[in-house]
Amino acid sequence: MRACLGQAQAPTLSPTISTMHVLVVHSEPRFFHEVKVLLAQQEVAVAYLPDLSNLHHWQLEAQFPDLIVLEQGCLATGGEQLGAAFSRSSRLPIVFLTSADSQRISSGEERQRLADLLAYMQSQSGRVRAAQVIQVGPMRFHTGRMRVTMGDGWIKLPPIQFRILRQLALNANAVVSHHDLASAVWGPENADDETKRDLIKVHIVQLRRTLGTPFKNYIQAVRGQGYVLVDPESEE
Repeated sequence: MRACLGQAQAPTLSPTISTMHVLVVHSEPRFFHEVKVLLAQQEVAVAYLPDLSNLHHWQLEAQFPDLIVLEQGCLATGGEQLGAAFSRSSRLPIVFLTSADSQRISSGEERQRLADLLAYMQSQSGRVRAAQVIQVGPMRFHTGRMRVTMGDGWIKLPPIQFRILRQLALNANAVVSHHDLASAVWGPENADDETKRDLIKVHIVQLRRTLGTPFKNYIQAVRGQGYVLVDPESEE
């Protein structure tokens, strides 16, 4: 059975960042249907996987689920994949671990527990999402959804390009070395890999092209050192 959690799409404009994302991992598709019914009246996007065998880091980073509803049996057989998938994520989701089948989740205590958790998460979502926004001049980065904007429309970036931009934003107006960028994007074990350094150059070019003219002076190369994200309007 193919998973419903799809690949990251090309950069697109999005008018809102308010939707909560829920990933259901359960061996019984009917269970997924029951959870969708529970979420039908809320602003929630739901994805489904029958198990953790095909779960990859780039999938989770592209989707950034706020909540994973996870069957205990799936965790027992796929815990290693789950840990690996989140090994380089900037944040972790809440995990609702359950042994319920579709009948138990459709009524009773288990359903109420999930409903209460979702209600609490919705009440906290505004504060949490505000904390995920980094601002450099008029440029804003939403770290939880891999988006950037200088206006009302959000541009969603591919995972590698966003990790590069996020690392530069976290160190705004300071040079970030090739070593540190490679470490942030591919992990410390790849920090000194020369091929990764070349890939960073390629992704920087693509990133500038994707962001377009309003962003063109923000990412600056420092010869022999790395890159720096600056606010051109603040420079003397």
